[in-house]
Amino acid sequence: MAEHEVDGTGALEDTALTFLSRAERRVATLASAGYTNRAIAEKLFVTESTVEQHLTKVYRKLGVKHREDLPALLHHDIATSA
Repeated sequence: MAEHEVDGTGALEDTALTFLSRAERRVATLASAGYTNRAIAEKLFVTESTVEQHLTKVYRKLGVKHREDLPALLHHDIATSA
């Protein structure tokens, strides 16, 4: 995300997050909060494979490589993700 950030305010992160589907955003929010793929799958009643597929798409869309790199912006969504 760093190569895309223009003014350091995170405004571009907000814009990038709008490109995520609702399901991708829910999975990414839980992943950024420290949930494992298995725990996310159980919480959202999907398979681990589905979680992995969503995370792959999220990483691609946000330009990150690991769940630790997911924007902190996702943390505030945890209350609405389940």
